[in-house]
Amino acid sequence: MNSVRRRNEIIMEVRRAGSVSVDELIVTYGVSVETIRRDLRILDEKGIVRRTYGGAVKREQTTWDMPYYERMQLNLERKEAIAREAVLLLEEGDSVFVDGNTTGLVLSRLIPGDKNLTIVTNSAMVALNLVQKKGKLNVYMVGGEVGEDGMTFGYKLHCELRQYRFDKALFSCMGFGTQGIYYSKWEPLQIAQMMVEQSNHLILMADSSKANRSGFLFGMELNRVQTLVTDEGTPHDMRDSLRETVRNLIVTSSDDQSER
Repeated sequence: MNSVRRRNEIIMEVRRAGSVSVDELIVTYGVSVETIRRDLRILDEKGIVRRTYGGAVKREQTTWDMPYYERMQLNLERKEAIAREAVLLLEEGDSVFVDGNTTGLVLSRLIPGDKNLTIVTNSAMVALNLVQKKGKLNVYMVGGEVGEDGMTFGYKLHCELRQYRFDKALFSCMGFGTQGIYYSKWEPLQIAQMMVEQSNHLILMADSSKANRSGFLFGMELNRVQTLVTDEGTPHDMRDSLRETVRNLIVTSSDDQSER
């Protein structure tokens, strides 16, 4: 097992159990104490866990931001389930914005090529997934400076996006709760805020690891979103509050029986 996958699994275990011990991780992964200590040190430096004597514990409401390729592997099955539900919301003839978050990338793989859609994105990887389908999709990528994650950003991006109006906009966040949606970076926050004005239907795709998490930057109140698609890991008591806030709440399930 490579180090990225091992650290991702450690993150998920810390979130599930609240803490991990060095001794347990050595047995689980069959690696040296130095390797595990290095993993925990790296995760602590990123703000994902807090190191303790002999292990690590969960950090509450952190604003960490992992590299894109690492985030892509986190909660992948949940992201796929969320993306499958989001695809069902797209109708023939829709004009759609898909942002470059990791769930948006998963979504781009699942959008059928034979559907008549006009899709605009700020992600080179999302655009590439879509144009390779060679179907009825009309795909546009807005310009700007390109980051390491393949997403455009900056003044040119904002100028181009302002020219569009969308039937639906699909985006994600760093954290969400009944009070609002949160981000750790300005760029995705600004894009989401633009979509409030330029889209008829905002669709937030956010897995349960983001539930009840705040962040450094407040994006918008949750009631600005028409549809929230999340998964069954979102607490039941929170779902009741969410239903009072958003028009349409979709909760995916491992048995493919989504709750609406």
